[in-house]
Amino acid sequence: MKNLKLALSGIGLSAVMLLTACGNEVEKVDYAHGTVEGNKFSSTMFGLTAEFDDNWTFASEDELAAMNGISDMSVDSTNSAFSSTGLVYDMYVGTEEGSNVSFIVEDLSKTNNSSLDEQGYVDASYPSLQSQLEAQGFTVENIEKTTVTFAGAETPCVKIDLSIMGINAYEYQVYKKAGQYMGVITITGMSKGEPEELAGKFKAL
Repeated sequence: MKNLKLALSGIGLSAVMLLTACGNEVEKVDYAHGTVEGNKFSSTMFGLTAEFDDNWTFASEDELAAMNGISDMSVDSTNSAFSSTGLVYDMYVGTEEGSNVSFIVEDLSKTNNSSLDEQGYVDASYPSLQSQLEAQGFTVENIEKTTVTFAGAETPCVKIDLSIMGINAYEYQVYKKAGQYMGVITITGMSKGEPEELAGKFKAL
């Protein structure tokens, strides 16, 4: 089960880090790491909040720092992560069964893609998404671009049905932009309807 959970937690990296392109600059904002209080995650930067029940466990600040290859989640350390990799794991929460939600923030200015909105980001990343997942060992059964209701608004989404180690998983990837940053929220469920249910936990601040 541990190996399965590690494999499923890796899905969240599949839609980030676009190739360098030319684009117009946008008004830049400062990155603000999301907060977890009890079972509730909030990001003032992206205007999102979500609450999970006691079956879910959030990654600690130390665990997030380790995922990002930095010593802690301070401003200096996260700036270092953005400089070296272009992205930061902002939040991760999961269950023992393998369902999980990850929130990865990409600095689009590192690849001159700051002008992309959510739909533009999907359109640019979608052609290579399946091959990225397959390179991680996943078998992609179905993948499609669509929209879903997320935090009270219609939001671009990539739906993916996939399997690994004989286990089927179902995924939504949804997107939220703030300044030059793109938030990629990857929602992975172990049943067909679970991603929609989990997406419904997110509300606008």
